[in-house]
Amino acid sequence: MKNIIQFLPEKVIQQIAAGEVIQRPSSVLRELLENAIDANAKMIDIFIKDSGKTLIQLTDDGIGMSIDDAKMSIQKHATSKIKQTYDLFRIKTKGFRGEALSSIALISQLEIQTKKREDIVGTHLFVEEGQVKKQIPINMLKGTRISVKNIFYKLPVRRQFLKSSRIEFQHIIYEFHKIVLAHRNITYRFYHNDKIIFYFKKASLRERIQEIFKNEKKNLVPILIKKKRILVEGFVSVPDGSMKKGDQFLLVNQRCITHLFLHKKIIHAYDGFLKNFKTVSYFIFIFIDSSLINWNIHPTKKEVKLEEEDTIGIMIQQEIKNVLFSQYKVKNKELKNYDIFLSCKSLKKDYLLNNLYDKLSDKEKIVRLENFSHRFNESGTFKKNFQLTNELYHLVYHHKKGEIKTFQIKRKYIIFVLNDEYMVLVDQHRAHQNILFEFFSRKKNLISQQFLFPIKVKLLKKESISLKNIKNDLISFGFHLYICKKYVYLYSVPEQIQQNLLIEVIQNIITYNFIKGKKNNKKKLIRIISKSASIKYGTKLYPERMKCIIKDLFSCHNPNYTYSGDPIFFVLNKNFF
Repeated sequence: MKNIIQFLPEKVIQQIAAGEVIQRPSSVLRELLENAIDANAKMIDIFIKDSGKTLIQLTDDGIGMSIDDAKMSIQKHATSKIKQTYDLFRIKTKGFRGEALSSIALISQLEIQTKKREDIVGTHLFVEEGQVKKQIPINMLKGTRISVKNIFYKLPVRRQFLKSSRIEFQHIIYEFHKIVLAHRNITYRFYHNDKIIFYFKKASLRERIQEIFKNEKKNLVPILIKKKRILVEGFVSVPDGSMKKGDQFLLVNQRCITHLFLHKKIIHAYDGFLKNFKTVSYFIFIFIDSSLINWNIHPTKKEVKLEEEDTIGIMIQQEIKNVLFSQYKVKNKELKNYDIFLSCKSLKKDYLLNNLYDKLSDKEKIVRLENFSHRFNESGTFKKNFQLTNELYHLVYHHKKGEIKTFQIKRKYIIFVLNDEYMVLVDQHRAHQNILFEFFSRKKNLISQQFLFPIKVKLLKKESISLKNIKNDLISFGFHLYICKKYVYLYSVPEQIQQNLLIEVIQNIITYNFIKGKKNNKKKLIRIISKSASIKYGTKLYPERMKCIIKDLFSCHNPNYTYSGDPIFFVLNKNFF
């Protein structure tokens, strides 16, 4: 009886192994770029034809190879970077397994032209199916030129599964961007179908990001962490409502990787600042001792295992939170004491200790408070009580215990209790609107927060004219802007305006037709800004923010009503329950 299980032919084994490394044309480009970088290249030229299906050619000015090294380079597991098992745990090069050229040679028509500085002539090898078919000497400068032609030409099934030229070219560009983002001390020229597409000279990280990601709103802020054998640096985005999708790159020792745990730590630093994590952009570089990295868990080295990854993840998340809180004018010490996602339930034990309120369930509390607000609005019988307002002002600013205990209900009302006698229900949107209205009404030549890069907003012709008519008023409020034809470029805005609300503020301003020289322009502008920039219903507030709103409200000239006459707070006493 014939045995069912048999050894695979050597050729099939090699093709399977090659398929793990070379999955599509972009895989070829990645491997060739990594080899050029390991060869200390300072200038790299890339020539692509038919989205890599016909030709992928890379020329570098690196150290080159001798004749014998060139022949060895296409052999399986032939490498100059690993000599013993110990070396596997201290990888400092882009490649090390000796799989790149051997895999490429098995799935394409490969040509290698190379020369070392000390050699008189170079070598030109013609390779097919992993074997040297022809070898000739050539005159050339120091360096290497690799030409990969007709990828998968002997594997029609594999070639059939390639995507459209557009999609394959997108993959090529993505791999190219990862390399040029990480290795910025090299000059790159990239050609597709004989047309130059990219030309990158040496650049800083900020400059390179600007060069590559034109769609970024330039709202990036730097992060930097130094701890023992770990260095983390890069840029992260500040929440921007106009962004539909962010650009996310995580690199370890200058190699772009996929690391689900660290990715989650990064994006969840934005909890409470935005809802759609897809809009987050980050460009984070982790530099760590090579002995703490295991690259041997993925054929293409896209995934790695890091020692101390929990520590690294927490460090990065905390640093991003620090940056975001700083952008929103929150002091660093608050991060240690408060979580931005504190809920009403978690606050109940600390903040609902008074006997007026403890006996009611959460649902009953909400129903009672909402019914009260409805009765208040419908009756219209409550009038301004200046005596009560003054009493509240003194209670807020001279509270015996020094701290105002607050909590939030329905993400709409801020509630605080004073002296076990009064419970004050504050409408968070109206309160903040009133604070901003009085602030902009009193202040002139306000301090601005500057952007790293200007924010660009498209304008209709009538909107551009309207905006020009109030440009001086906007400048006096702290808006530094430049209007050019169909666009307005914002370089800075008042510190009181949160950046995630900026687009809404501008859009609401430009929808109103301002006439030059009209007396009420400034007043109308203040109303639009204060309403648009105020805290919205549905926004979760951390305790310190609620306390600031309460104190700022009772510092207003008129804390009782908004400029449109809507009541801002209601006072309940123990008889209400």
